Amino acid sequence: MNNALIISLIFMAGLIGFATDKLRHDLVALLMLAACLMLGLVPAGQAFTGFADPVVITVAAVMIVSAAISRSGMLAHALRPFQRWMRAETGIAIVYSLLCGVASAFMNNVGALALLLPAALATCRSAKVSPSRILMPMAFSSLLGGLVTLIGTPPNVILAELRTDYGKPAFGMFDFAYVGLPLALAGLILTILLVRFLPSRAASEGDPLKFKVADYLFELRVPAGVSHNLTVEKLASVGSGDDRLAVHAIDRGGILVTAPRQTRPLLPGDIIQVEGRAPVVEQALERLALEIASDAEDDLLEGSFLECVVTENSSLVMKDDATRMLAQQGASLVAISRRGKSIASGLAAMRLQVGDVILLQADPTRTGDLAHAFDLLPLAERPLNLRVTAKDWLPIGALLGAILAASTGMVGLAVALMLAVTALGVTGRLRGQVYHDIDWPIIILLAALIPVAQAFAASGAGESIAGVISSVGRGQPEWILVGIALGLTMAVTPFLNNAAAVLIMGPIAAQTGLETGVPVDAMLMAVAIGASCDFLTPIGHQSNTLVWGPGGYRFSDYARVGTPLTLLVLVLGTVLIVSAWG
Repeated sequence: MNNALIISLIFMAGLIGFATDKLRHDLVALLMLAACLMLGLVPAGQAFTGFADPVVITVAAVMIVSAAISRSGMLAHALRPFQRWMRAETGIAIVYSLLCGVASAFMNNVGALALLLPAALATCRSAKVSPSRILMPMAFSSLLGGLVTLIGTPPNVILAELRTDYGKPAFGMFDFAYVGLPLALAGLILTILLVRFLPSRAASEGDPLKFKVADYLFELRVPAGVSHNLTVEKLASVGSGDDRLAVHAIDRGGILVTAPRQTRPLLPGDIIQVEGRAPVVEQALERLALEIASDAEDDLLEGSFLECVVTENSSLVMKDDATRMLAQQGASLVAISRRGKSIASGLAAMRLQVGDVILLQADPTRTGDLAHAFDLLPLAERPLNLRVTAKDWLPIGALLGAILAASTGMVGLAVALMLAVTALGVTGRLRGQVYHDIDWPIIILLAALIPVAQAFAASGAGESIAGVISSVGRGQPEWILVGIALGLTMAVTPFLNNAAAVLIMGPIAAQTGLETGVPVDAMLMAVAIGASCDFLTPIGHQSNTLVWGPGGYRFSDYARVGTPLTLLVLVLGTVLIVSAWG
């Protein structure tokens, strides 16, 4: 049995492992690497070369910089000029989807969505709009926004380096924009038009994140020099409807006054204990010139709340002892939201399901560990975002500097981003969280599959598969072969991690292009677009999973909007790729 057949069987077994979702994707990749090592397909000395590959370094650095931008508070500030347009369903959907798409072009798309999601939910509550009409367009916009730049999504980075194997320089920072930008804009417009076909399930069956205990407990201080007449009533009037602040107590010089009357004046030096959502507390800080009553900048109140979505890989799924498992990590399960139905009793007897939104209470220093230990997707680190009340431009400045350096050819992208990470570390923006900011399963998957993919290419298996595709498409117009590459990649991506889909489909598409005369660039671009556009299921991409519970969606809701969007990408994407790269 020749090497090409053996490694093809390994890839088929890996595909089955990815598709069944019984094993973590990074574990499947490691098993594939182990099989190749034992069979001599990958030399022992090359087993770990993937960890030193520029692709892996670039993806890890993008994750770190993206997390720093999330903590900077800049995206939260970007919402303020658009407040007057966010009073109706269409305006809210357009603003949040557009912001999510723009942010996703320059930072991790899941991170951008997670940062904006709590604010979107708050806006929906204030405007009495169903979150189901807003969140799916945001998730799809995060995927579309990643098409625009080199760092928008890991598949782009992988394909940029793969291009060098065919005698050409790596794709530049904005090479993807020729296809990605018009496709993202068209996809955004179509998604907004299709919003009307989404159900208002979350609004009719109860707000999925509306827990009485979900509000945070804060301590605010009245600073010296506040001259306006501030009272408990004025502080409690911040926000609207059910989102108003609740004033529980006032600490005046060590004397605690609980349940203060509404007319009681607040004086400089008073420490007020309030309960409310982070965006409303932020409004109080700005409007009333208050400040967080923390003596140290990094201190957080004890018992921070963390809202997370349960992913398909979480070890908590369908476990009888999920509450005990959380308790062992120092976390308390406070409430569960299950796709539009709030559950606030009998938590110990509940079995968590994929897509559930859980509200945890834990030591603030443990929230990152909890998310990684149990494969949870945090909606946002709201206490951290609230702390950054001033605009911190440095993380965005570091990213823009890295983009400029890479775009002008001063240094490679991996080096530029690592310099940005170093700058953020030296200036204290990482604060010891750098290891939690990296999505390690993605890094391990990439590092394990890179040597396997190289062995796949060296064995001739890719050429054999490309030969079959070429025999079918030989003599056909260029756009048909580009469409086949795009469609095949879109078909396998729901069953694979999108990075894994690129590592498999990229060499096959490129070889098909060489055999049929279609430009390799066009075939690689088709794979890039196909790997990033998974709109049909809630588990095909983390962005889709992130909004599954909060939006109150059912599995079939994704296909309702995702099918027309998938057809748009297939048709318009093919036309754009042939026009720009054919």
